[in-house]
Amino acid sequence: MRFESTSIPLASWLRRHPLLGYFTLAFGIAWIGILIVLTAHGFNLATLQPLDTGVMFVAMLLGPSTSGLMLTALLQGRGGMRQLWSRLIHWRVNATWYAVALLTAPLILLAILWPLSLLVEPAFAPRFQWALIGVGLLAGCFEEIGWTGFATPRLLARQHVGMAGLSLGLIWASWHVLVAFLYSFNTMGSAWILSFAIVYVATLTPYRMLMTWVYVSTQSVLLAVLMHASYTGWLLAVFPAASLTQSLLWQSAFAVVLWVAAAATCNDLRLRPKWQGK
Repeated sequence: MRFESTSIPLASWLRRHPLLGYFTLAFGIAWIGILIVLTAHGFNLATLQPLDTGVMFVAMLLGPSTSGLMLTALLQGRGGMRQLWSRLIHWRVNATWYAVALLTAPLILLAILWPLSLLVEPAFAPRFQWALIGVGLLAGCFEEIGWTGFATPRLLARQHVGMAGLSLGLIWASWHVLVAFLYSFNTMGSAWILSFAIVYVATLTPYRMLMTWVYVSTQSVLLAVLMHASYTGWLLAVFPAASLTQSLLWQSAFAVVLWVAAAATCNDLRLRPKWQGK
């Protein structure tokens, strides 16, 4: 049963503007949670404890996931929640798509870092901090309930695959801007903008285009979860102990290869799939 929206102005507005409502909630929940923690510490990052960092991480995870669940329940009711669950547990897809989801990020990362460490500077060598892969799994499990489960189908109803992925990729990158600013400005000054453009915008955008292509090909939110987890987990696990300049160099190369990979799927990215959701 869906919630009736005729007597609830906000619900009526959300029904007319589900994407705007979703992105507002996703950003609001995440950023307000972070700002509450920072306010309690007088915006002094040096006084943050591991628990505080953990609370901010949870706020980031709850932004897209909680928003997606709330709006799915509001706009589509139990039927929408069942449909979301079916896509979340949809695992019967060709093994090739599992390979794409799980191996795209690590293969590209290692193909960049190993040659750089051998030919340019040992500081580029991947460190293989395996415990950090778990962070990526958490991010993928929670965030993709909203990004892929709620936002992607609605973008696909309006745009072809490539443009839907591009649009969501830019929004996804922008969602990280507060954290990037807080942790980079004090040490980098105005150069944090360049770092943000490379580390987030230039890499997350083509990767989201690839994630959207995989989703359209499989209709599986589970594959999106795994692909997100692979990206975040492997990036954290192999991140080399390089200088800022060296980090921007290899991450620029990472971004270029991701754009090439997205371009290689351009024929499929131009498709405009049918979607019957509301």
